Amino acid sequence: MKTLFKRIALGYFALAVFSLMPRTAMAQEEYGQPAGGFDDPTTMAAPPAQFITPADIKKMMDNKDTSFQLVDTQPEEAFAEGHIPGAINYPWVQQVKPPVPLPRNKMLVLYCPCNHDEDSLDMYKKLAEFGYLNTKILEGGWYKWVALKLPVEGTDAANAIKMADAAAANSSSSATSAAAPAAGPAATASARPATSGPLVSGRQVGAVTPSFRVIDVTGKYKGQDTCYVCEYGEAPTVIGFFQKPSDEAAALIVKLNALVTSKKDLKGFVVMVAGPDTKDWLEKLAADKGIQIPMVYLAKGPQDLGVRLYKINTQAQNTFLVNDKRQVESNFVNVTGDTFQQVADSTNKMLGGD
Repeated sequence: MKTLFKRIALGYFALAVFSLMPRTAMAQEEYGQPAGGFDDPTTMAAPPAQFITPADIKKMMDNKDTSFQLVDTQPEEAFAEGHIPGAINYPWVQQVKPPVPLPRNKMLVLYCPCNHDEDSLDMYKKLAEFGYLNTKILEGGWYKWVALKLPVEGTDAANAIKMADAAAANSSSSATSAAAPAAGPAATASARPATSGPLVSGRQVGAVTPSFRVIDVTGKYKGQDTCYVCEYGEAPTVIGFFQKPSDEAAALIVKLNALVTSKKDLKGFVVMVAGPDTKDWLEKLAADKGIQIPMVYLAKGPQDLGVRLYKINTQAQNTFLVNDKRQVESNFVNVTGDTFQQVADSTNKMLGGD
């Protein structure tokens, strides 16, 4: 009889202990959510990320190792144009939501088109909340993989390594000394499409700002592929897209530079849609006007993936996006010297000013 009572007591004790245990594994496996729920501030932080080199991954690929899964965090359109063979696409998002379509029985290897693996590191932390702890970061990401001339595939794969070589050489062979012809006034009827209504350009308010590849001309990655969206992360940022060089574009860039450099926590950069032919013009502008914010161009000009990702209307002379936490707060098209104050006012409001 004593033995029976002892077993019953142990059973109740075990049940009580189980009811008090954290539901981490159950929440992650059965419900696909962080332990404690999405808003639980006590959710444990992810352990420090571990890195793996491209050489190690290439060796594992050659050995037909099936214990890992490459995960490309580029936008879907970028993934289609170029990615590492065998990778699956899981684009960067502001918040991971269940169900998470990634395998749990393999080591995940994340990579992104960021100079310092920013998107991959961010996604690593977010996935760790769902129990994905067997995860590593591909050192150097997409750019390093391509620079090492390792295998790639996609609709534009044949051109990926060639473009990386051109960027590494500062794209000097593709730049010309002549600036593009000056454009007329930005907000004219001729700049509008044939259909009625206002000209629409750029990602709209509330949209996420995805990573996109540019060639840096005047920033700290001069002559290299980079992504300033990744670089600046969730910091308040103003991006100015300009169709081509002009006197008005120069004046607006000077204003944008003054706005950004006057705010302690504000970031900003200039993107020339016209492509490599704008390189010399940007360099001269930076030297003449003391422009401090990075100025970059799209490697393939108006046909570049960045135009499609950011929904840039090539009939627009310029498009300004005011962003916070990688989300568009305001969108302005065909800004002039007289209307730039709207960009400045929106930026001040975003920063908590008047």
